[in-house]
Amino acid sequence: MRLESLACKNLIRCRRRNSFLLLGMVLAATTVVTLYTFTRAVNTELANTFDAIGPNIIVYPGHQGFSYGGVVLPVKGEGEFLPNEAVIAVKNIRQQDNIARVAPKALGLAEIKGKRLAVVGVDFPAEFALKKWWRYQGRRPEGKDDALLGGKVARELEKAPGDLLAVNGRMLKVAAVLEEQGTEEDGLIFMNLFTAQELTGIPGLSFIEVAAYCTTCPIETIMAQIRTALPETRVTALAEAVKAREAVIGRLNTFTYGVGAVILVLGGLIVFFSTTAQVRQRVREIGLLRAAGYRRRHILEIILTEVLLLGLVGGGISYFLGINLARSLVPALTGMDLVITEDYLLAGTSLLLAAGTGLAAAFYPALRASRLNPALALRYL
Repeated sequence: MRLESLACKNLIRCRRRNSFLLLGMVLAATTVVTLYTFTRAVNTELANTFDAIGPNIIVYPGHQGFSYGGVVLPVKGEGEFLPNEAVIAVKNIRQQDNIARVAPKALGLAEIKGKRLAVVGVDFPAEFALKKWWRYQGRRPEGKDDALLGGKVARELEKAPGDLLAVNGRMLKVAAVLEEQGTEEDGLIFMNLFTAQELTGIPGLSFIEVAAYCTTCPIETIMAQIRTALPETRVTALAEAVKAREAVIGRLNTFTYGVGAVILVLGGLIVFFSTTAQVRQRVREIGLLRAAGYRRRHILEIILTEVLLLGLVGGGISYFLGINLARSLVPALTGMDLVITEDYLLAGTSLLLAAGTGLAAAFYPALRASRLNPALALRYL
């Protein structure tokens, strides 16, 4: 009789005895699959949300001038500017699906109440979508003659929402005032991009802030494609944003890997002790096989084949249970409505995980079983 057939018959004949062994494999592998699926879904959502709420790439000319957000940029008369069409070029790169927000800016100086103050022309819808942490008093700017004042400059100019503000002889309406944040933005006056270009004579864009989804495409790839689309520019990643994102995702992954490792060890212990107990209960069977001429390697192969078959069945069950548990847990625990799709690679990994854990844990008990003395069978004859 072939060893594989003998192993299958033993599994069928001793269903109750093997059910606990199968349960241990299923519990361990299901937990790992659920954790992995859960973490992967949350990772994607966290990474995309993190990328979408702040810039992680800046596109700018290579000349120095005004400092904004730690990046030195040109102002009128100090260097070249990006053309307005650069925004379209960034949005149309090959990895355009990885671009969450594109926020162009034009920096300049304007005469306001006898002072030369810094003004920033922006696309307000893109700017507010990018800077979700902004808090302000007043209404959100919409029109070409609306202005948004930083908290510090509003206090210096004694302006509040609803007041008029003369900028280079043109009257703008203060739509809102930002709460002070302790950054350069506190001293800036934001207005419509084209209005700022018209009032300050800026011929183009000073720089472009880009929020890119880096989950499915490395940020270096996105930067390279922007450089190709705009060869005359410099493209820089904001290290702080990238590092912060990696730290958040890294901590979550570390927790998941740690819990998964503990679960696998516990599952392996269940398999180990179950297999050891089975070997003690099968002394008669193993002794008779040895007396019938089966060699040590045959006994080892029979027991490991049984564990392997149980592991494959357990891996299949674990994948099905793990995916469906994750689909239930993610919305319940996170409040995120995430789509968890079938993953054939994960299904294969689940099979290998359950089978590999079972084989590793059962090897020593199986090896001990293969070394039983055939003379033990004589007491059962």
